[in-house]
Amino acid sequence: MAYYSPSQVKLLAEPGATSDYIWGDKDLAHVRCSHCGSLSHWRSLNKEHMDRMGINARLFTNIDWTKIRIRHFDGADTWKFLD
Repeated sequence: MAYYSPSQVKLLAEPGATSDYIWGDKDLAHVRCSHCGSLSHWRSLNKEHMDRMGINARLFTNIDWTKIRIRHFDGADTWKFLD
């Protein structure tokens, strides 16, 4: 996943090309391709965190993966980046 503010992202999809999956506490909408089922991104439904979204970076094209900074995040205990 690559994480952005929604204001930094422009998603191009035809009407009906994606569908949302929302469950549990209803804080996130997982958006998938209606044709193949691949997760394209998630977006926050929580009003306090509306500035967050994650995009499936494996769907990016023309990207030099050697130039990508990878940060490891401890989401289980400390909620801090480990670098």
